[in-house]
Amino acid sequence: MAEKPEYCHDPLPEAPKGFRLHDALAATVDDKKHYHCGKLEFEDRKSYREFVSNQLAIGGTPQQLATLYAVETTGKPPQMDPVKPAPAGTTTEKLLDVSDKKPDHNGYYHLGTLRVKETEFAQFAELQKNICDKNPEARDTLYHMEHAPEPVTFRVTKDNDRNDRFDPNNNTIYWNPHTAVRDGGNHSRVPPSTAALHEETHWAIRGTVGDTLGGIPDKKYTDWNEKAVIDGVETRDLKLRGLDARDTHHGHVLPVTELDSVAPSLTVKQNGTEREVRAPFKQSGRVIEVNEKTGTTTIAVRGEGNLPEHRMEFKTEQLKWAMGSKEHQTDVLLEGAKSHKDTISLQITNDGRVVYENPAQEQRLHDHPLPGVKFPKPMEPDITPVASTPAKELASAGADRWR
Repeated sequence: MAEKPEYCHDPLPEAPKGFRLHDALAATVDDKKHYHCGKLEFEDRKSYREFVSNQLAIGGTPQQLATLYAVETTGKPPQMDPVKPAPAGTTTEKLLDVSDKKPDHNGYYHLGTLRVKETEFAQFAELQKNICDKNPEARDTLYHMEHAPEPVTFRVTKDNDRNDRFDPNNNTIYWNPHTAVRDGGNHSRVPPSTAALHEETHWAIRGTVGDTLGGIPDKKYTDWNEKAVIDGVETRDLKLRGLDARDTHHGHVLPVTELDSVAPSLTVKQNGTEREVRAPFKQSGRVIEVNEKTGTTTIAVRGEGNLPEHRMEFKTEQLKWAMGSKEHQTDVLLEGAKSHKDTISLQITNDGRVVYENPAQEQRLHDHPLPGVKFPKPMEPDITPVASTPAKELASAGADRWR
C-alpha cells in the first residue's frame, strides 16, 4: 500500500534499518495473559488480534513502521507537533477575511482550500477568534486548513446532531457550538471551543500516522489516535483555559450556551426575554404547548403567593438532546404532557443530566404500555463541586438568572 502523505506535520524519524512490520507485531504473553509488543500492552487476545489486523491492512509503509517503533519503544504516542507553524505575520483576522469573497452556488465561502457555509460563518469566525487568541496551535491549524492539498469543509451542526467529529471519508469537520463533554473517568470537562480544536487536530494528523494510531485499540481512549489528540493538543488547550485534562475518551455531552462554558445550561425565554438557566435548576409547571413550527416547548409556572402564573419557553431539541433519551420516549412524554395539561418537573443537575418527570403520563403508559418505551429511574443530583469551572463564569450568573 502506498504511503499516505502527512500534510501538516513533519514525517517521524524512520525506524531503525531492519525493523519490519513482522517485528512490530510480534508479541509476548505475561502471566495475566496480557499481550506485549515492546511497551505497548493489550489486556486480551481480542484487542491484540484487532491491532494486528488493522496494521496488516496498512501494509508496512515507512511512516507506519516509524509510528509503531516510536509507540513500542516509549509506550506513548509519538512526540510530534501536529502542525507546522504558520508563516511569520499570519494573523487570525487575515485568515478569516471574507470581505472580497462571495459564496459559491452551494452557499460556501472558500478561504483557500477551507469551505464554510455562509449561514454558519459567523459562528465559525467567533470560534476561531476564541481558540486562536488563546492558543497559537489553533491558528497554525487554521492556516493549514486553508492551505491543504485538497478541500476541507467545516460544518456547524444543530442541536439534533451532538456528535462532534472529523469524517475522513468526505474530509469534513462537524462541530456543535452547544456541546461540552463531561469525562467518564475523572469527570473533567471540555468546552465547545476545545472540542472544535480536538476535531481539527484529527484532521491535521490524518494520513499514515493517524491511520496507524487509529489502528491501536485502547479501552480507555477508544484508540491511540484519540489518545494522541487528548494527551497532546487538547490537554495543552485545557491548561491554557485553567481546566483539568481528561483521562479517557468516554463520558457524555453537556448542553451549554457559550463557547467556553463547562456548566450545563439551557436557554429559556420568559416575558419576551431570552436567558440562560444553569445547574442546579429545578422548575415545575403545566405543559401548555409543544410548537413544532417554532421548535419550542412552553410550560406555565404558578406564581408564588399572589403572583400571577408566568410562562417559560424552552427549545424542544435542547430538552430532548439534554435528556439523553431516545427520541420516541421524549416525544411521548412531551405529547402526553401537552394533551393532558400535565404538571411536569424539569431539573438540570450538576453532572449535566436533565431529569424530566411526568408522573401522570408515566402512569398512563404503565397502564397502557407502548412497545419500546422505557423510562429511566429518577437521578439524584450530583452535588460534587466542579473545581475546574472558572470563577469568572460562576460570578457572571447574577440574581436575575435561574441557577
